[in-house]
Amino acid sequence: MKIAVISDSHDHKKNILKAVSKINKKNVDALIHCGDYISAFVVRWFDGLNENIKERFFGVYGNNDGDRVFLKQNLGQICDLVGMELISEFDGKKIFAAHMPNQETVDAIASSGKFDIILFGHTHALMNKRYENGVLVVNPGELCGYLTGRATFAIVDTNKMQAEIIEL
Repeated sequence: MKIAVISDSHDHKKNILKAVSKINKKNVDALIHCGDYISAFVVRWFDGLNENIKERFFGVYGNNDGDRVFLKQNLGQICDLVGMELISEFDGKKIFAAHMPNQETVDAIASSGKFDIILFGHTHALMNKRYENGVLVVNPGELCGYLTGRATFAIVDTNKMQAEIIEL
């Protein structure tokens, strides 16, 4: 199974539309957004996702997401906004996703062995790391490209247990 992972889109219309186009072409099975959409009107830009991806579009809130009620009402039409943390299973792999766990928390969760894949954002810094116990930890960087100058997202392959970083 292939899962697209986005974080920190920060209302960047052009990059969201580019990412949606690439995700549609990459034949992914699901999409997880690790927070910081920012405003509720982003639903228009994610609405171009293929219908099969919309059915498996999950997200968590970020620290900069403004009106969460309105965001859930609007983006919730195509995305299952689950709250602050996503704990789910995809293709037999246990996944934890959140916006801003600190590195110590990420390390503790990875070391626990309770999850196969850990996804997070917030730092805008790419991370694509396999721990010794086989846990895959991915921060897809920032889709907006505001802080690093690089607009990126990831595609996680649950069969290979690896992530590919895609730069727009």
